[in-house]
Amino acid sequence: MLVLALVSGGSLWPAEVARADGAIPNPPADGSAPGAALVAQVLGWLKWGGLAAAIAGLLIGAITTGVGHFGSNYGASAAGRKWLLGGMGAAILSGLAWTIATTLYAATGG
Repeated sequence: MLVLALVSGGSLWPAEVARADGAIPNPPADGSAPGAALVAQVLGWLKWGGLAAAIAGLLIGAITTGVGHFGSNYGASAAGRKWLLGGMGAAILSGLAWTIATTLYAATGG
């Protein structure tokens, strides 16, 4: 490697590593990658799965809170409120997933 560097101009870097403009190549992402359709399909399933989990959390939380409150079981009512908060958090995250993904993609130079 030292011989290659000395032959290519006396620098300690090989000729194929050094670029004239000093920029690192960053090719744009495209949809032709192997498995891109499968990744898009899995992301679609995850989106609907997250929405279903959010609705299930809201329903479980509402039922548990109601049963705990009217049955004078305040421990169950407190657990139901946690389910409600979890369901709301999941719904918010599912709703903002596209915005988060596109913002991160744009922030990384995509």
